Amino acid sequence: MDLQSPSLFADRILHIELIYEPIFDASSAATLLRLARTCRAGRHAIAAYIRSAFDVNRLLARFFPSPTAPCSSVCSSSHTHSEIYDRARAFRTLQARTGTLISGSTALQFFDRTVYPESDLDLYVHMRHRREVGRWLLEEGYQFAPSQYQDPRFEIEVVHGMSTGANGIYRMPGVSAVLTFTKPVPRKEIDIPDVVEEQEESMLKVQVIVAKNTPMEAILAFHSTCVMNVISYEKAYCLFPWATLEARRSLLSSSCRGRSKWRESGLLKYANRGFTIISDLDLDEIEIDPASAVSSSSTLLREPSVSGSRYPERLSHAEHLYGALTALSLLSGTPSSDASTPAPRAASKSPPAFRLGWRWIDDSGSWVLPLPLAGVARATAANTSTPAHDPVAVCNWEVRYASGRVGGVVMHFEVATGKVLRYRYLVTDEALLAYLGRELSARMRAEEVKAREELEDWTYYDDELPVLCRRFLHGLASRRIGSLGV
Repeated sequence: MDLQSPSLFADRILHIELIYEPIFDASSAATLLRLARTCRAGRHAIAAYIRSAFDVNRLLARFFPSPTAPCSSVCSSSHTHSEIYDRARAFRTLQARTGTLISGSTALQFFDRTVYPESDLDLYVHMRHRREVGRWLLEEGYQFAPSQYQDPRFEIEVVHGMSTGANGIYRMPGVSAVLTFTKPVPRKEIDIPDVVEEQEESMLKVQVIVAKNTPMEAILAFHSTCVMNVISYEKAYCLFPWATLEARRSLLSSSCRGRSKWRESGLLKYANRGFTIISDLDLDEIEIDPASAVSSSSTLLREPSVSGSRYPERLSHAEHLYGALTALSLLSGTPSSDASTPAPRAASKSPPAFRLGWRWIDDSGSWVLPLPLAGVARATAANTSTPAHDPVAVCNWEVRYASGRVGGVVMHFEVATGKVLRYRYLVTDEALLAYLGRELSARMRAEEVKAREELEDWTYYDDELPVLCRRFLHGLASRRIGSLGV
């Protein structure tokens, strides 16, 4: 067979797991996705590899091992060995019940297919579920490890130790408390002829970061973009995949709520892990979202004081970058009336490393991986403590570029809440906030009537939020397209 045949790889290699696995291990995420588009054999091979390489149960089994020891590699039994991940699946069921998110270095390791041996597990938890998640960890054999400022009794600390200040004693935007749990790893003997050596005992650590409003508020306040990755019970989200997984670059970031106290140490940690930390972008790297540029807000730079620093108010369409762009020039591709205004970055085959402007957690700027749900009890009951939808699925914010002295980007959002919502959500668009307010106000009036007449239990409408958001966005798109006469 001709070794230069283009079908050699598909015909001979993509059918042999022992050959293609090392190749895929050395390939970037984008290379894997490109290969999956080449042919049917490539699609099947990549799908099989992704199921194996991006195994969230294996990732979690390090922190929640099953008491059942795994069989040897030469086991001839017909069973599936799935019991070794029982506790990992139990944790994911807890995630589904409470909306708990995994982020930080663990989520990055998942997408990067790497291991940081010294890393811990960071759980971002809704305020209302902090006790439930903590008690679950205690039942798994973890022990509460209080700081010098915390009550050593978990049940006391979890009630009275929540910070209500702007950034609290932790000086982390959006964080109300950090509860640490540890668990010793049993010593393992290394069986070497004539030598029995015991490994040093290590400690597993899980940190429960209790969010003031919603977990995503704390996650969007991270020091830079490479750690903005999230794992829920059903999906994994990488918010800046091209920059993080391909270019190995991380853009300096902060929240509209302020900066974290631990920013510098976090940047140093990920610089040591191979990421290039940047604070400015070249003009040809910047691509704005047209929906942000044609919003009703002024295009002038405004710099309000935030935590002692100055952050531009409307950075994604700042006048010094693009001038006052019009809706027609953006949507039709014609230049602005101002001939001196540089045109936005032309579309190219390579996506922008950092998507600016309007963002949704599952938009085209994110890489979203659905996770297998076998053995995970999904949330199905409406209007109970178990939401029928994953709360993180409704998350909208704006990425504003702060060139110059400040550098990096600022994540801007507002918190949407209400009496008929069990959870709080991040929304940045003023028109969308107003629309949700009108829709939920009508439902709240109906619930107040029911409560006065003692007709039924109070109903929560979190399940309707994704539908309401889609309805608003479809209507907005139809009106804008209609205004062009097409």
